[in-house]
Amino acid sequence: MAQKYREPIRMCVGCRMRAPQSSLIRLQCKDKNIIGFSGTGRSFYLCNECLDSKNTIRALARQCKTNATQKLLQQLKEIIVDVR
Repeated sequence: MAQKYREPIRMCVGCRMRAPQSSLIRLQCKDKNIIGFSGTGRSFYLCNECLDSKNTIRALARQCKTNATQKLLQQLKEIIVDVR
């Protein structure tokens, strides 16, 4: 008998909502910059609602261990254009 495939559940760092991995966007901090996940290292997930939210910037600054919120906001906007 075949087993059912269960999709992994991940948490959005902005709103802390749990969702299937395929519905979240996977990002990574490298040298205090936000980039798309490259396949190695630690990463984090954001949901589509948090991509448009201003409250997400604090969570991203905490994740990247930096206080340069304007720089992170600009990088996030560039990533959103590439992803969508």
